[in-house]
Amino acid sequence: MEEGRPSLTAVGCAMHRAAHLLWDDYPKIFEDTLAMAFSGCSDEQTLRERLNALSAETAAKFGSELAQSSVRNTRAVAVVRNRYVEDELDLALERGVTQYVILGAGLDSFAYRRADLANTLRVFEVDHPATQAWKRIRLTESGVPTPSNLVFVPLDFERQSLIESLEKSGYRSNTAGFFSWLGVTMYLTPGAIFGTLRTVASMLQGTQIIFEYAATDELLDDESRRSLEVTRNICAARGEPWLSFFEPSHLADKMRKLKFAEVWDFGPAEANARYCANRSDGLRLHSPHFMGARV
Repeated sequence: MEEGRPSLTAVGCAMHRAAHLLWDDYPKIFEDTLAMAFSGCSDEQTLRERLNALSAETAAKFGSELAQSSVRNTRAVAVVRNRYVEDELDLALERGVTQYVILGAGLDSFAYRRADLANTLRVFEVDHPATQAWKRIRLTESGVPTPSNLVFVPLDFERQSLIESLEKSGYRSNTAGFFSWLGVTMYLTPGAIFGTLRTVASMLQGTQIIFEYAATDELLDDESRRSLEVTRNICAARGEPWLSFFEPSHLADKMRKLKFAEVWDFGPAEANARYCANRSDGLRLHSPHFMGARV
């Protein structure tokens, strides 16, 4: 993470969400109307040039076939994970949840797109201060106001207490909340990951979390393994190496030991069947997995 700006991975994901809305086939998996503003690209041509440059750089290192596979997987991850979380959040809202915590919010645009929830849902964006500062500048430059129901919560997951930071920012521990944690755990140590999960597990009954994680290589077929290796190499070259990998059943067992009452896994097969079936643009997940748990 460079001082004063978000991670390159966060910017790249925003670029892919914008590209999906502009160029991928209908029906759109996820419609992020603010992705272009958060991507740092001024217009469609700039976005195309930057994505083409990244693809060319990847192809030069790993070959065109692997580069194309990696790009399709990256695009699919960028849109499927947000769609899945927001689908799960809609169900939580029906159950009466009134607090939404986005861990490692990055360049997430939920709070700015869902003005209809301003009076019923409190949104907490938890992230590194550098990402939050850059994001707020982009919002100002794009003329997007900060919603009245949004709170920025600066946090270093490796060093600071999540619950203390949330409570100082107005999170009510006597009310159930919904937590999402996307595109983060693979960059953290297991200690930091389970410290955060332990905190969520200690919260009020009915509190739920959906988080993304990297599965161990033995669960992947050859194409998925090669494609994911490209992604990991790119991240490492950016100074953002992947640190943690989990086997789904073992991870679920650990979640139950943390006293979560319900635990489930949503993997690439389920995600592709639900969101990527019969698509002619080739969008398909090779990875990752998502785990859901409710206190």
